[in-house]
Amino acid sequence: MPQKINYWFLIVFTLCLFDFSCYSQENDLQYGLANIAIGSVVGGVGAIINKRPEEKLGKTLLKGLAQGGFGGYLVFESKRLLREFSRTRNYNLIWPSKIVNAAGSSIIENAAANRDLWARWHLNLGFNRFEVDTKDNFKLRYRIMPLSLSSTIYMFSQAKFDVDRSMVFGTFVFEAQKPIQGYGFEAVGAAGQQTIILKRISQGGHRVEAHELVHVYQNESFLGINMFFNRPLESLKQSNKYFRLYDKIFYTDFHSVVKQWIYNLELNTNGYKAVSFEREASYFSN
Repeated sequence: MPQKINYWFLIVFTLCLFDFSCYSQENDLQYGLANIAIGSVVGGVGAIINKRPEEKLGKTLLKGLAQGGFGGYLVFESKRLLREFSRTRNYNLIWPSKIVNAAGSSIIENAAANRDLWARWHLNLGFNRFEVDTKDNFKLRYRIMPLSLSSTIYMFSQAKFDVDRSMVFGTFVFEAQKPIQGYGFEAVGAAGQQTIILKRISQGGHRVEAHELVHVYQNESFLGINMFFNRPLESLKQSNKYFRLYDKIFYTDFHSVVKQWIYNLELNTNGYKAVSFEREASYFSN
């Protein structure tokens, strides 16, 4: 595998992959560029934070922006697959969308860690995180995301675990046994960090499923933010044996806190209907 990449080429390639002709609606362009921008910013900022002393600032930043943007494009495509599911009710599209989303968020994470694009891949199944490190003889690693675990435990206390739909969606799904309280209204679905709770409804249930899956994918698109904390966490690992043990078992999902903070900021400023996460989820589920 080549050791050097022309990152200008990768930026151009990412933009060319975006098929402007697929849909005439302006919003496809809007959301495509938004996902690319999020990945690019997270990748670029993280790359600078994790820059090695001997590396040049400009090249490191360009690498992070390019890789992150490419990952953001894949995240966007995963959401378009969910939209196709919403329109066709073809449940066979869900796992491919999840794999594409995992690839995109892995690339963003690698960019933010200042790693090569292909260096590490992950797949999250609920609070379970599986990593494959391609630079270490394809070493497989399993860890638990603690915030997602707490969200799952809470869901178990509030609803019935739906085994069948969890296997179909690759995400822990719960069936509501009582009304789901939204923001001033009764909802038919809601998403936690890596969980979904749904009410069974006679019509339009697949659109609600797609909507909540988009929220799960939105959460994962912020995974690269965890790489911002690499250096202080590495220092803590070197100095504290208990944290070394913790790190072997857990992958701290700081990104969930950041994503929820942004959501709440928008909610309190502009109201529920104006929250960008909700607008995007509605767009890709109709």
